[in-house]
Amino acid sequence: DYHLMLVPQLVRERRPKVKIGWFLHVPWCAAETYATFPRRKEVMRGLLGADLIGFHVYDYARHFMDSVMRTLGVEASVHRETYVRDHTKGHSLSVGVFPIGIDPVRFDKALDLIETKDKIIDVKRRFDGRLVVLGIDRLDYIKGIPHKLAGIHRFLQDNPAMRRRVVFVQIAVPSRTHVPGYQKLRDAVHRQVAFINGQFGTLGDIPVHYLDRSCDMTELCALYFVADALLVTSLRDGMNLVSFEYVACQGRSPGVLILSELAGAAQCLRAGALMVNPYDAGEVAGAISAALNMGSAERAERMSHLKSYVCRHTAQTWAEEFLLSLVHEAAEIKAESGFASLGATQRLPQRAVQRFQEVGATGGHRLVVLGVLHALLDYASFRMLGALPGAARDAIAAIAAAPRTTVVIVSSRERAVLSEWCAGLPVWLVAENGLFISDRTHATRNRRGGASGGGHGG
Repeated sequence: DYHLMLVPQLVRERRPKVKIGWFLHVPWCAAETYATFPRRKEVMRGLLGADLIGFHVYDYARHFMDSVMRTLGVEASVHRETYVRDHTKGHSLSVGVFPIGIDPVRFDKALDLIETKDKIIDVKRRFDGRLVVLGIDRLDYIKGIPHKLAGIHRFLQDNPAMRRRVVFVQIAVPSRTHVPGYQKLRDAVHRQVAFINGQFGTLGDIPVHYLDRSCDMTELCALYFVADALLVTSLRDGMNLVSFEYVACQGRSPGVLILSELAGAAQCLRAGALMVNPYDAGEVAGAISAALNMGSAERAERMSHLKSYVCRHTAQTWAEEFLLSLVHEAAEIKAESGFASLGATQRLPQRAVQRFQEVGATGGHRLVVLGVLHALLDYASFRMLGALPGAARDAIAAIAAAPRTTVVIVSSRERAVLSEWCAGLPVWLVAENGLFISDRTHATRNRRGGASGGGHGG
């Protein structure tokens, strides 16, 4: 996916006015992890060319914004945890959360097919009334299949009375079969399955049915419909739509969803699922036992919550919300950020000027607080430590000279830099984001041109 992270800025360079939306279907890592990537800055710069960046859940969006601040520093800033300002490009982009879903109607139609109904009968006959715990995953490290098998082993070990009553069906869809690391994972999983079946199986029966292949829609829906529980033990997952598909296929006597708390779907389906830590085999085993022994009323109530969410938050809803946000929200954020005319001189609103004059006329005290970046210097000058424009210095001096008026200049820059910028001005300085505060008003007025003055850490 990281190759496509460069695309927004490439498109922006060729089509500056086009609206660009970019959505990440996998988790965004923590800022500490992102900081280890050699090309982290180029990738981040590529993303900031978009108008809207979307993630499945809030955690991923938060990690992204933390990564922006850690990677780019003063070159970008995050505001209200909803949008990012790119100071080098004069561009703002919105960051949103858009949980993806499935098309539940597609599964409803598949369940109504004669072929699917025949397959459901075949599956039930094959397992002869035994409880079925289903797993459907790509054979990938993040899916946690070895951890799932460890939990199944613990369950069979702790519940000898259930060994002939339960069957575990695991479909492992092959993935990246040419990669040596995935070949080793496949071999390790095969050994694990053989160990469990060798320990708990008999000549005529085995507890784990494992298939290295994908399923067609008919077989998939039949397995979902028959399964008494779906076991998802992802170690990291953008969303995990298998859990949504299982919910969509449940009928009058629903099963139970056992869901890893590390999957993105956990933030959407928590109300109806049994949540587990996939790294804790004992907890996984306990959840399997709880699911298979759960009463029908509780199963129905839990599935009702899940069905409600899955039917409301569909793939179509996800697409519509993302595109609507791209059209409307990006424009609003850009207007709010004030980047439309950063390079132009702007007059203060008349109301603010009138208020300033009224306070002075009535003998009141006036406090004027100015940030260096954008109020006094554009980003390029701020970064290159350029001097304050003469017009800006004259304006500050005139305001500070007014009776009962205090001017404060605020900056994230070092105290020495801010002192040089404001040398000779009768103002208060607040540098290093408040760590250094200095009153230069008396020193400047008592000693013409003096830039010295007491300072203290704040």
